[in-house]
Amino acid sequence: MRLLVLIAYIASVPTALAYALYFAGAAVVRSATVSVIMLLEPVTAAVLAVALLGERLTAATLAGTLLMLGAVAGLALGETRGAGRREPAPLVS
Repeated sequence: MRLLVLIAYIASVPTALAYALYFAGAAVVRSATVSVIMLLEPVTAAVLAVALLGERLTAATLAGTLLMLGAVAGLALGETRGAGRREPAPLVS
């Protein structure tokens, strides 16, 4: 019985609720910001694996993580630079 309760908890809280909140937040944020945040998921998974599960980072994993963080930083920088620009209004004929 306890196992069924734990399975129900894992299926409902971390999975369903987390995805519902994630996509609800994605719906109210600009698409460029959402794409940057989505790129952080693998980095977060690697950090949690090292911190909580005692995993060891290989050189390839560390290089990929650093590359991903660099890409996210570049996208975020480009996003902040482009925030002050306005898109030209479309011409209507």
